[in-house]
Amino acid sequence: MFDGLQPLRYMLMTRNDEIHTTTDQSWVLSSLEPDQLVKAKKHPIPRRHLKGPELLVLWALRLYLLFMMAVVGYQVWIAAR
Repeated sequence: MFDGLQPLRYMLMTRNDEIHTTTDQSWVLSSLEPDQLVKAKKHPIPRRHLKGPELLVLWALRLYLLFMMAVVGYQVWIAAR
């Protein structure tokens, strides 16, 4: 029989597991010696393959940055005249 609290219990259990995992990981990292810590932190992180909306947002930000650089350059040029 399905009760309405089943998804909530699962969500709370999952969040608690994540908290314990983060706490355990920080405890393990704090107990390592310096050379072990350096080795543990040197994991290569692969490039993320972005999808359409993410690429669109990044390109919009790039264009906005170029536009604002032109605006600031124009304002400096006008103020110097």
